[in-house]
Parts: sequence; C-alpha cells; structure tokens
Amino acid sequence: MRYSVILAAMTVALGAAPMLDAAPKKKRAATPARIAAPAEPAIAMLPDAPYVALTGCPAPAAGALVAARKIDKKARGKFSIEKAPYISTLDPGDLCVNNHKMRTGAGDAAGAMGLSGQVMNTRSARMDLMAVPALELELRPVLESFARAWPYAPLERTPRILFRADEAYQAQALPDNTIIVSMGLLEAAQSDSEVLFVLAHEYAHLLLGHFTKAETIAGAKGATQAVSFAWQAGSAFNAMKKSGGGANMLTSAQSGMDAGARRSAPIAEALRFAVDDIFAPSWNRDQENQADALAIDLLVRSNVTIDSYANVFARLQKAFETEKASRDKRKVAANAVQASFAESMKGFATSSVTAASFTGGAGMQGFGSGLLKTAGGALLNNMGNITKSLGGDTHLPPEERRKGLAAYFQAGYPTADPPIDTGALVGRIKSKADYGRTIATRNAYLRARSSYFAQDYAGATAQLRAIGAGGRAAPVFVNYVAGLAARDQGNIPMAAGFFDAGRGSPVQNLQLYETYTEMELGAGDLKDGDRLISEGKARFRDPDHFKSIEIKRGIVAGDMASAQSIYTACMSVKGRDYITERCKAAMPQAAQQQQANPLGFKLPFGG
Repeated sequence: MRYSVILAAMTVALGAAPMLDAAPKKKRAATPARIAAPAEPAIAMLPDAPYVALTGCPAPAAGALVAARKIDKKARGKFSIEKAPYISTLDPGDLCVNNHKMRTGAGDAAGAMGLSGQVMNTRSARMDLMAVPALELELRPVLESFARAWPYAPLERTPRILFRADEAYQAQALPDNTIIVSMGLLEAAQSDSEVLFVLAHEYAHLLLGHFTKAETIAGAKGATQAVSFAWQAGSAFNAMKKSGGGANMLTSAQSGMDAGARRSAPIAEALRFAVDDIFAPSWNRDQENQADALAIDLLVRSNVTIDSYANVFARLQKAFETEKASRDKRKVAANAVQASFAESMKGFATSSVTAASFTGGAGMQGFGSGLLKTAGGALLNNMGNITKSLGGDTHLPPEERRKGLAAYFQAGYPTADPPIDTGALVGRIKSKADYGRTIATRNAYLRARSSYFAQDYAGATAQLRAIGAGGRAAPVFVNYVAGLAARDQGNIPMAAGFFDAGRGSPVQNLQLYETYTEMELGAGDLKDGDRLISEGKARFRDPDHFKSIEIKRGIVAGDMASAQSIYTACMSVKGRDYITERCKAAMPQAAQQQQANPLGFKLPFGG
C-alpha cells in the first residue's frame, strides 16, 4: 500500500495530535537554561470577558416572552421541537442547576466539570488552535448580543473564540466556555447569516447546559476511549522501534524493525491527527435540534441579521450541505488512515521479524511485547469504533433540517422582520489583513504537515520555518510539527528549540508538553524531563494527565518502585477512562499482572 500517498491525500482534512516516544536515544549535553520558564507570549490575546456572578435563579418576568405555539407536525417533518419559540418553554430551575454544574470556579478552571481534561479538547490541549484577536473582536459582540437576549441564568462570561487552522466547515463549543471556529467556515461563508447561525447554535449548547447531561457525558467517555486507543497506537509502534536496542537482538532484525517502524509510525501519527480532528461533543439529535431552535430565538430576540424569511433558510440549506460534505470528507479520510494502520499493525503482528524481536530479552525492558499485546491488540479490536464513536452525524439531513427550522420560524415568529443580510460582517472579516495572513499560514501549515506525513522531514522543516517556526510569534502548532520533524531526523537540540518556542505561545498545548517530555526521557535526560513534567502539571492544573509520563520516567530511571506506585495511583483515577488506559499502555507489565490477579494481592507463585 502506498502509505505516503494516503497520508498526503488525507492531510488537508485532518487535525493534529502528538507522536510519542519516537526520539532516538541519542544523548546530548544538558542545557538547563533551555527549559527556563518562557517569557511573556509574543502574540497578544484579548482578555477574558468579565466574570458574571450568578445570584439566585433568574427567570423572565411574566409576559416577557412570546407565548409558544404548536408547530404543525407535517410541516416540521423530523424536527423534534414541537413548540416555538423554544426559549419560552424552558424551565428556569433546570437551567439554573445546569449552570451551577458548569461553574466549577472562576478563571481557567471554570466550566470544566472534569470533561475538559477528559477529552483533551480544550484551548490548552488542542493542537491546531490559534488566537486571532482582530477576528475575535468582530465576533465577540455577536455573542454579547446573544447574552443580552437570554433571560435565564447567564454563562459565567462571554466565551473565548479561538480559530482552527483547517479547511473544514466546522465550529465547536467546548466545556471550558470556548467556541472554536474553523478558518474553513469563514473562508466558505458567503453571507452573515451562515456565520451568525453557527455562532448562535454553539452558544446555545452552552446556554442549555448540554455538557452536563448524562447522555453527553456517556458519549464523551466512548470518545475518550477512542482517543486512548489512538494514543496507545503511537506508543506501540515507538516501543517496537526502540525494543531492538538490546545486546541480544540481531542486526538484521533491528534493521527490519526500524524499517517497519519508519513506514508505520507516520500512519499511527496520522490516526491520532484524525481522531483529534473529528472529535465532536456527543450531542444527540434532540440536543442538536434544541440548539438549532434556540439559535433562531437568539438571532430574532437580539435583532441580529438573519435576513428575510425566504432568503435565510435557502442560505442555511446551502450551509448545512457544505457542513455535511465537510464532515463526510473528514470521516472518509479518517477511515482511510485507519485501514492503513490496521493493515500495518497486522503486518507487524504476523511478521517473522516481529516474532523474533518480541520473544524476550533484557533490551526490551518489558515494553515491546506488552504494548503489542495490550495497545496494539486493543486498537485492532476496536478499530471500527474509533470514528464511529466520534463526530457522529447527529444533525438531521440538510433538507430536513432546513424544513424543520422554516416551520419553527413560521410558527414562532409569524410577524418577525429581521434586518436584511448585507454580508457586512463577513466582508469586514475577509478584508482584514489578519484574515489573509491566517489563511496563508493555514495553507502553508497543511502543506508542511503533508510533507511530514510523507517523511520529508527536511522539507517540512523548511516549509515551517518559512511561516515562523522557531519564533514565539508562530502559532503553537507550527512549532510543534517543526519539533516533530526535527526529532524524527534525530536532531534533538533543534527539536527542543522548536518545542521551547511553542511553550511561549499564548494558546498553550498539552500535547507539546507530552511529546517534549517523552523526547527528553527517550534521550535519557531525566533532569529536563523532570522540569517539563513539573511545569506541565502546574501550567495545566491537571496532574493526573501526566501520570503516564511519570510512569515512563520511573522506568527510564530504573526506579520500578516509583513507576509501580504511580501506576497504582493512576488506577484509582475516577471518571476519566483515558487516564487509566494511558497508564496501562505506559506500564503494560503491571496491567497484565493486574488482569491476571484482579484482587491485587501477591500470589504465592511466580508469573
């Protein structure tokens, strides 16, 4: 199979995730100053909007809302909202309870509920996110107008808006009170109505507290399991790549392992890019319909441009079709890389080189065969569930969605006369110099990432340097992929320089810290690894996330007692399945022993 062709073809449709443990064990002189805390970021970000206190349980005054009318069932088709305006049917008490659940504190911790860390999908964890203050300044007032139109318990603050460097027609609300807008959506938008509706829809998910719903949390667990399998995939291949280092390994076997790993590691990497890219909150269809209905309510109540009845739904129909085509393209790309990865993994599992290399030996340090059995086996057994559990098509088909919303609007707002859509907002956005620069950076980044997947590491590095890699003014994902390319060429000092530049970005990235730390540990630099672990735990306020890396640190240091202690603590983490799965992948020998002895006491016989 032409792996490089598949990877290059799919790159423009995929997001990003880390590749772990691929650094050659090539020690270089320690440079402690390189790990010094980064200075203030070079790129400015808009300050967070003011915190909004919640006192009591707000409810609209009597008569403040339009009385809800029943929507003709035939007219609305499969749309599940039965009365319009939907905003008039909401229960203030239920909304207040959900709002309190989302408010887990002020500042960066607010709105997390443990889900932000669980899905690795917040502004501190996603790979290809950037701040573009000039564009956020255009869109934040829209969200503020929605806040004024909302008569119930308010959000803790107007959400931060970050932008994603991809070509997808996509937006997402995250549980840390952030809304992500893909540059592909702004690029494709031909009317204000499209952008405004998307913003209102994502904002509605937050207002309705959908992240607090049991079905959403359950769906997130399934998604994080898939994220865990993808993470383990890279660890399995990299363990194979490194497991031939023992004195008892034959040179020919080592050569075969390295060749196989070089061919397959980019596929494992691309799989994680794919999983990260198509992740979406696990809304069900009713929740999507609720967000659509409330989006119309917010637009009408705030008197924001939505255009005439005849035009807006024709425009939204086109937008819905574009959104579905974008989502379908990304899922096809993800499925293609899954198929490539599965074929490669099976080839490893059955090859004579692999069989010879995984028969034991001190040089393996317990990693190779254990990961092949645990991570690799789990991944192959669950391959079909990865994209199935992520980014599911829970919206109605575009025509049904347009039909339902048109009936909803007609029933709830028969006399509404919103402002005409002149395209002024989209026009202002696309005329800004920062918009043009961001699109150019995205395009160059996608080309460079394609080069990286095709293992043209020098070419990728040159392309990324051309858009600022090595400087703190570059988006974090530019420095991250440049670091990967340098690392995979064996140039650890250069990779460290790129990663250090990325640490200075205003939109931080948890995956960069993971990869950087594991590169240092792979090179045997415990001192720098310890510093990065400490900084990462403090910076992201999520020590549980680093437990798997701390386990690896203990193993590299030969401190198996410490590794076992951290593993035991990791197994007690509740409600975040991917954490425990990562720890099992980091120490498969402990996982296997636990499986054989689930009660946890010492057996009176070996094994």
